[in-house]
Amino acid sequence: MKKPSEYYLDVGVWKTGCWIVWPVDKESAKTWFKEKLDGEHEFENLDNHSDACAVLGSVPIIFLTQWKFNPEWISNLTHECIHVATFMLKNCGVEEKESCDEALAYLVGYLVESFLKALTKKV
Repeated sequence: MKKPSEYYLDVGVWKTGCWIVWPVDKESAKTWFKEKLDGEHEFENLDNHSDACAVLGSVPIIFLTQWKFNPEWISNLTHECIHVATFMLKNCGVEEKESCDEALAYLVGYLVESFLKALTKKV
């Protein structure tokens, strides 16, 4: 597999950010993580049956096995962005009131929009 594309999105308002890396398989994701972030991690969620996974740690990462600009892949991306946004808000101590999840909604929208721009620019 060739070297994957990568994009880092700074989320300044929450003093954090997130990587998106594509296309990867389990081994290339592990290699990217070790080379880029000088770390070790188990990628049990990214297997031969998964299209994507979010690795939530000091810096969240979304790994995609491929990218196609279609409803299925936009849905996969959005799914992973919800995991990342929830993680970011929790780490920042944000607790929204019941039935008021505006911070989550705006953050997911920002992540999806920004990553779609990056993914379609580099495809």
